[in-house]
Amino acid sequence: DAVSIWFFLKKQGYRISLGYAVYVSITGAYYSNITPGATGGQPMQIYYLKKKNVPIGIGTSALLVKFFCFQSVLAFVGAVLWIRYGAFIDLQVGANKWILITGFVYNAVMVAGLVTLVVNRRIIAFILRMILRLGARLRIVRDREATELRWMSALDVFHGSILMVGKNPLTLLPQLLLATVQLLSQMLVTWFIYRGFQLTGSSCPEIVALAVMLYLSAAYTPLPGASGAQEGVFALYFGQIFPENLLFMALLIWRFFTYYLSLILGAVTTVVHTLRRNHREAKNGRARKTGRITEMQQEEEEQRE
Repeated sequence: DAVSIWFFLKKQGYRISLGYAVYVSITGAYYSNITPGATGGQPMQIYYLKKKNVPIGIGTSALLVKFFCFQSVLAFVGAVLWIRYGAFIDLQVGANKWILITGFVYNAVMVAGLVTLVVNRRIIAFILRMILRLGARLRIVRDREATELRWMSALDVFHGSILMVGKNPLTLLPQLLLATVQLLSQMLVTWFIYRGFQLTGSSCPEIVALAVMLYLSAAYTPLPGASGAQEGVFALYFGQIFPENLLFMALLIWRFFTYYLSLILGAVTTVVHTLRRNHREAKNGRARKTGRITEMQQEEEEQRE
């Protein structure tokens, strides 16, 4: 995920360190997992990219391209695996196939809708103006004209970034490859748990295929981290794979590595970053009082950090 962000920005002419890209990725995963529908992650990532002088339009395009590539790979890999291991999947899913079909339809609509929004600038501009109009009525937006000017400027930058990708579609190939590695690495967690219990009978591709179906089936749940849906679908799909006495333990281990671990890492990263920022601000505040540092020197120090 971090390499995907780093690579896209590099191609767009904006260089950030790979380490900072990892920080942005962890922060995004954390906020996505604690907000409904994973809506909080991308705004926070755009915010932290802006702190490294990446324009909002460029940061938004980086995340949308990454999201588009991941969802496209998810749909393609899911379709291929369902065709190849259809009998095995049907046996495990049974009468719950409607959940899986709903997931596929949702994913297809998401990809198609994203492409429509990205290609058609007028639709995005219309949506932004509707949001501004609502914000003005609710008195959230004070200076509507100035805000609209900034938003339209960011939209121009965003659209220009997307057009650069459209003119050279081969730049999507590394993104698609990275998305494939990311998806399969996540799906392999279930296989390692399966083998960790020394279970046999199902092959690695079969377990991975079922894990992809699980991801598709629960992804559209609008709860933080798809809580409840993920656990329920896991129990439905893997109820015949794991013995009854091991199913609950397998579910807990799987959920820890696919959800709670990112929460823990994100929380620790956020706390450490906040403490470092508060310490730096306090230190610089004392230095300004004694005349040992100017505001310009402070800004330069923050940029280096």
